[in-house]
Amino acid sequence: MVVGLGPTRASTVQRVVSLWYFVAVVASLGVLAPLPFVHAALRLRRPVVWLWVLAYAVVSCLMLYSLAQAGDADNTEIAFGFLWFFGTILFVTVSCVHLALLRKKILYPPPTVWVETGMHCGLFSIDIAGFGKVGRSSEIFVQVRRMLFGLLENAFESSGIAWEVCLKRDTGDGMIVVVPPQFPKFRLLYPLLSRLTADLARHNVVTAPELRIRVRVAVHAGEITLDEYGVTGRPKVLLARLLDSRVLRDALTEAPDGSPVVVLVSDRFHEDVQDQGGPGLDTMSYRQVLVHEKETEVRAWLHVPDPVLRGLP
Repeated sequence: MVVGLGPTRASTVQRVVSLWYFVAVVASLGVLAPLPFVHAALRLRRPVVWLWVLAYAVVSCLMLYSLAQAGDADNTEIAFGFLWFFGTILFVTVSCVHLALLRKKILYPPPTVWVETGMHCGLFSIDIAGFGKVGRSSEIFVQVRRMLFGLLENAFESSGIAWEVCLKRDTGDGMIVVVPPQFPKFRLLYPLLSRLTADLARHNVVTAPELRIRVRVAVHAGEITLDEYGVTGRPKVLLARLLDSRVLRDALTEAPDGSPVVVLVSDRFHEDVQDQGGPGLDTMSYRQVLVHEKETEVRAWLHVPDPVLRGLP
């Protein structure tokens, strides 16, 4: 079975056109509220949404009945009038909030994956150096993680890789990101690494010493499999070996204090992606190293990115 990852990003036209959900509900004072839910049920293909269609249809009919009964000025009909007026306000509000959530799921579907044969994806792993050092409180852990993950998201987005459709797994002191195959893999190196390095360098200059961040990064690509526990397969194992390798740890120790990132690229990624060329790629700044971790012994390519942002918007 082929893996389905949905659209990479909703276009401006799609976002504007999808506003008809709210126009239909508000303009009809809730009478047409079931209609957008029918559309959402067809798009999302979730049986539970059809239950919401039925529920909103029933409430819509009740509101019409209340309006029909509010014709004259006796007490009963006045009561029906109040019921219709305030009920309509509540009904329209609830409908719009619910539709906003469904609209978001349609425009930005989650990275749902059904895998049998696998899919060739980019793999990006990052780990904060010295994250558990003595003296760092839980509050500092939270601040450091929040800052790093925010900068990482910005780096992906500014590199043309939609963050919301990537598969992400929090590792406590880092993250593994699986990039869908529709995005060019060279972007994991440039401009992503350059952007992340520059942003971290700027952060480290202005922040307190205990909040400074230095990271190790591993980049690979391969056929991934996703089961009920997350991403698995040989490519993920190799990615972990690269990230935890002594070669990469020593490189970060030996790098200048102003260099917040060191990266290790798999030999396969180097051959399949870097050697094919790409805008901004500088293969000469990568040097070949031997990684020997546990049962794994492979060649890889080590790089210490320049912390100065050059040639990027």
